[in-house]
Amino acid sequence: MMLILGVQVLLTPFYALTMGKKGFVFRGKNYHYFCHWYNTTFDNERAVEVAIALNLLSEAKEKRVLEIGNVLSHYTNMKRDVLDKYEKGAGVIQQDVVNFTPSAKYDLIISISTLEHVGFDEEPKDPEKFAAAIKNVQSMLAPGGRLFFTIPIAYNPDAVTTLSENTLVENQYYFQRISKGKWEETTKECALSHAFNTPYTFANAIIICLDGEGDSGQS
Repeated sequence: MMLILGVQVLLTPFYALTMGKKGFVFRGKNYHYFCHWYNTTFDNERAVEVAIALNLLSEAKEKRVLEIGNVLSHYTNMKRDVLDKYEKGAGVIQQDVVNFTPSAKYDLIISISTLEHVGFDEEPKDPEKFAAAIKNVQSMLAPGGRLFFTIPIAYNPDAVTTLSENTLVENQYYFQRISKGKWEETTKECALSHAFNTPYTFANAIIICLDGEGDSGQS
C-alpha cells in the first residue's frame, strides 16, 4: 500500500497535466480537477471538493472566513480562521464545533469532509450531534453569509440520512465518481446507492451542501 501511494505521489505532475486539465461542472460553472501530491487529491473526492472550496475562498477575499477541519492549509495560505477540535497547529482554534461561539459572525464557512466525523468518530457516539453541529455552524453566519460543506456518502450513514431526509440546509447537490479520474453530478437516489471505499478508494459519491443567501441559483 505504501509503495502504491509513493508511486502516486511521484506521478502527481502527470496527473496535473492530464486529469488537471479536465474538469466538472457545478452550478453552471466549469472547474478543473484539483491535483496535488498531498493526500493524492487526484485519486479521491478532494479533486472536486478542494476545487470548489478554493474558488469560494478566492471570491471571499477581505471577508471573514472560517474553515471547519484543518484541510485547506495543505493547499493554500489564503486568510481564514481554522476550527479543529483535534488537530494542533499555529492559529488553529481547538474547540468542539457544537459549542464554538465566535467573537464575530462569518461571511463564509467552509468544511471539507469533516462534519461527518462529529458524533460518529467520537466516544461515546452520538447520532444527534451531527445535526446540532450544522445548526450551530449556521448560527455563525453573518447576514448574507454562505455555508459550504461536503459529506462523503456511506461513511457515516446517520449523517447522510439526516441531510437527505430533512431540510437542514437550503441546497444539496449529489456527485458520483464514474471512473478513476472523473466525477459528475447525479440524482440523490443514484448517489445514495454508492458504497464507501469500493470500487474506488474513499468516497464514491458525495453530498455538496450550500446554505445562505444567493445559493438557489448560480454564483
